[in-house]
Amino acid sequence: METTKNKSVICSNCGGQVDINTLEESVECPFCGTKYAVSDLLNESDAVRIEKIKTNAQQKMEKEKLEHEKEMNKTQEEKNETEKFKKGKFSKVMIICAILDILFCATSFNSGKILAGILAAVMAGLLIWAYLMKAHIVKETKKGMSTIIAIVALVLFIPFMGLRNADTSYKVQEEKASQLDISSAELIAEFPMPDKLYGVLKYDRKDLLEIEIVDVQKQDFKNYVKKCIEKGYTLDVDESDNVYDAFNEKGYNIRVHFEDYSYKDKKTLDITLRAPEEMNEFEWPTNGLGTKVPQAKSNYGRIAWNNSESFIVHVGKTPKSEYNEYVKECEKNGYTLNYSKGNKTYNANNAEGYKLSLMYLGGDRMEISVKPPEEISNKTEATKPVEQPKTETPTQTEQPKTETTKPAENKSSNKTGLGKEFKEAMDSYEAFVDEYIAFMKKYSKSNGTDVTLIADYAKYISKLEEATKKFDKWEEEDMNTEETAYYIEVQTRVNKKLLEAAN
Repeated sequence: METTKNKSVICSNCGGQVDINTLEESVECPFCGTKYAVSDLLNESDAVRIEKIKTNAQQKMEKEKLEHEKEMNKTQEEKNETEKFKKGKFSKVMIICAILDILFCATSFNSGKILAGILAAVMAGLLIWAYLMKAHIVKETKKGMSTIIAIVALVLFIPFMGLRNADTSYKVQEEKASQLDISSAELIAEFPMPDKLYGVLKYDRKDLLEIEIVDVQKQDFKNYVKKCIEKGYTLDVDESDNVYDAFNEKGYNIRVHFEDYSYKDKKTLDITLRAPEEMNEFEWPTNGLGTKVPQAKSNYGRIAWNNSESFIVHVGKTPKSEYNEYVKECEKNGYTLNYSKGNKTYNANNAEGYKLSLMYLGGDRMEISVKPPEEISNKTEATKPVEQPKTETPTQTEQPKTETTKPAENKSSNKTGLGKEFKEAMDSYEAFVDEYIAFMKKYSKSNGTDVTLIADYAKYISKLEEATKKFDKWEEEDMNTEETAYYIEVQTRVNKKLLEAAN
């Protein structure tokens, strides 16, 4: 196709040179101002002139089309990059580090460490700025600038620690411990008495006794486990190197946990005693989702929920052997699709899409939970639920009231108990926080002069990525009652650790 050309002619009026754009309609002499029709100067016919103009118009349209397509492709590429970034690990790292920086900023100013607070605010600002660039909310003037800004923010953590340490060394604030007198505790009759009672009394109720003993050693944990066994806590035992969990014949549950906070030279013995769950004789439901599963052998227990959306019942007087038999009965009744089976859990669907979740709770108790297929759950109007007074789930660890925001409980969850992936994600997250705090403790002792600790910081980032990866698998799922409680428990401990480390 013909492109625009420039030609020169001599002005017939003054003899000056006139430059002509061959696709323009007219031209004016720059010397004398005489106007000419371009077609006359070029001796072109109207047909040739019109064809040139049409050709030029087509070229402009094609050029504009190419520019538009290029812009559309650029927009789509930016959109794809944004989605990839938001789903990637680096975005999670930036968000978590920015939140921690904001926390450090607040605590630094509150404790009078102005320079450290300012640097923490700068770190948070840089991370937020870099995140907005990566998400294409703020224009990135130079490719790779957002990554450089994020790295600078992370590297500034080193001088931040130096400033914090220059103001004052970190002090771990412990709960005030004292010599305990629990002789009048509600559950004292079923409580194995420890050799030492120096620590903190957390709860003393008719259904719960919880204490934390401080300044202990691993041998104290072993000695106390022996006392629990002597007291009759030998049923449904669940134990590990640092935990002993068991029931006695009356249904009382004791949990002993030895915790070694090596990063702050603290060892504790957490002891929790729970009374048996309140249960009564009940009739197996003849309507609602309870009719979708076999009737349990025992009719002693507590129906927590029975309607078109959910059926949850705790059945007592059910030893582990009868729980195993009930699992087999459910399998015979068609609950064999998409199943997962553990020593104390069973989850499966039937051909109609109903979702069954079974769990042996210990203390001769099992939990049965049934959820409807999603399409029924969405369309069926719920009937009035059969509700019983709420009691604490014995497998949960009660926490004091906290301002921590928790996810809303999803009543359409198809399982109970702590899912394996959820438990791994939460434990990995808490382990990461412990590692991170240990690093801060170590660096503060070095007065900000030990450059080799940068390697430890790299390890911290690696652990964060591992925790984030496990969270990525869970974040699209919903939490049931037990998982929500455990979420609060872990988040409360994590917040406490971070605040202790920051003060």
